[in-house]
Amino acid sequence: MADTLPAPTSDGRADNPFRAVAILLDAVGRSLEASKRQDQAARWVRIARVREFRDDGIAKGVMKAMDVLTLAVAYLQRFTLDANDLLVQGDAAKALVEVSAEFIKTATSKEFINSLEMAVGQDPSPDSPIPDVANIIDKIVQIADKVPEPDDLKVIGAALWRLLGIEQASLDEAKLGATTESHIVVERTGKLRLLQFAFDQNFRLQNFGKGAGVSSLDVNRLGGRRLWEAGADKLPSKSVGKYGDAPDIETVWELDFSTDKAGADVQDANSILEALGYADPAVPDRKVFGAEFAGRLRTFQQINEIPLSGKLDNATLNRLLHLDFDAKNLKRAKRFKADALPKGFDPLKK
Repeated sequence: MADTLPAPTSDGRADNPFRAVAILLDAVGRSLEASKRQDQAARWVRIARVREFRDDGIAKGVMKAMDVLTLAVAYLQRFTLDANDLLVQGDAAKALVEVSAEFIKTATSKEFINSLEMAVGQDPSPDSPIPDVANIIDKIVQIADKVPEPDDLKVIGAALWRLLGIEQASLDEAKLGATTESHIVVERTGKLRLLQFAFDQNFRLQNFGKGAGVSSLDVNRLGGRRLWEAGADKLPSKSVGKYGDAPDIETVWELDFSTDKAGADVQDANSILEALGYADPAVPDRKVFGAEFAGRLRTFQQINEIPLSGKLDNATLNRLLHLDFDAKNLKRAKRFKADALPKGFDPLKK
């Protein structure tokens, strides 16, 4: 994950009002990745070990605390995205103030008025007929400069990515199969996400936009293994996460995708797509990665400006979770809009 927070703002201002929150989140991420002593495992690994004692009182308390932390981060992700929408609107108003200020200052300046007077044959006025306008406008612009900008929220988004981002190893179907167990690049995946997998806990996903039939979804296993268009018997039946170097390697999570959990991650993805309005083409089985599900992914990729593949690659997987894999930040998944598709677009065409 990233080693440092981004600069406070794109223009170098040091008065970013969101940086304190970002520093707090970044500290959580660093604390999870670190250890107090050199001979200790990272804290997220030590926390994950309690899953072996999940029926004991202390373990239940730890897992409940993790559940609360995960929920709090989910809400913070939602509010950050909502705040970004407001700041985009505020930034537009701010830009209009800046343009209007330049116009008014120029239109009321002595030089501009004198030029008009001379154009109609009048003698130039010795003074501006509207004194002190420039000073008033400058004060208004100074106030507008205090309005936060969308870039200011990127520091929080980067810190949230450090906790929640997922990086899977290369999706090469020819080399993968039912016996594949290693899927996630542990070093570059958010440790809160890894703990979610370790405890097999849900993550509260929100931000489905205007017109959505649901306000939130509990996402459980999406991202836990690599997926591609294939029957359930061809897809990996397990995801196993290991930590450490030989001979001191330990398993910190193990997800079984057989029996009652078969296709749970595909179902998660379908639930998100449907909440965002991607209901076509209809899928015969919401737990199977078939051609219709791949078609839904292509439509989602087209509207969200992700390279069309019909695959659940890193860019697509993270965008479904309102994350930007390339920028390592937050980015809201766009809802389905028919008019956003090019004419003749066929989601089933590879």
